[in-house]
Amino acid sequence: MLLCLNLNIFRCYLYMKNYQDVINDRFDSEIDNNNSIYSPNHPIGKYVRKILFNGLNIFLLEYSQKHGALNTKKILDVGCGDGGMLDFFISSGFSSQKLTGIDLSINRIKRAQKQFNEVEFILADITTLNLNGKKYDLVTAFDLFSHLTSKEQILNSLSNVYNHLEDDGLFLWYDIYSKDHFSPAKHADSWGFSKEQMIGLSEESGFEMVHYKTFFKNFFNRYHSIYQVKRLTPGLVNILEAILPGMPGNIMIVFTK
Repeated sequence: MLLCLNLNIFRCYLYMKNYQDVINDRFDSEIDNNNSIYSPNHPIGKYVRKILFNGLNIFLLEYSQKHGALNTKKILDVGCGDGGMLDFFISSGFSSQKLTGIDLSINRIKRAQKQFNEVEFILADITTLNLNGKKYDLVTAFDLFSHLTSKEQILNSLSNVYNHLEDDGLFLWYDIYSKDHFSPAKHADSWGFSKEQMIGLSEESGFEMVHYKTFFKNFFNRYHSIYQVKRLTPGLVNILEAILPGMPGNIMIVFTK
């Protein structure tokens, strides 16, 4: 078992691109994010936002009932990019003055700063994050950890999240689904996790799971449903997600300290 784990981790190093190279080659070279298939103007981007935001709204309703008014809570969004998720949180009732976004891409930080002048943005690396004792009520990471290649990087990052949470704070981890993060496709920019891996890695860092939800579907474990919106209506894709066999497309798990 130990030999297999070590071989899988070695394979991850061998096949996945280094996350810093992905930032330099893919994100820092972007001139305009509006052309991305994940932008709000693209059919895929619209579909993803509708489904994801509906699921997040249910979570935030439960969160506010247990923890109090949203506009009093401090959020740290790790891997904030252009600030798309921070925009959602502001529209959901959080105060922009209590939001912080960090990212490793200087270009994305600059674009986010132009849109959200009351939000604090910091150029930082989650694997070495140290914000000098700052604590947050909620830390979020959307499609970030799937870019990290080694278990050491992931555990360091989870520990950094843990250290920046208030004692009753929550960590929301949303990512791509994959059977095994350490067996990626060759030259992959990112590779997802199974539910068991996300829970196991987080528990190893001191977290406890409190909420779990899946989004979208990998039809026949091969075709992610969101990309079918390019040729099918969102309503038909919803029906296919309900009836076709497959695994989750994405997973959201919320942890507490």
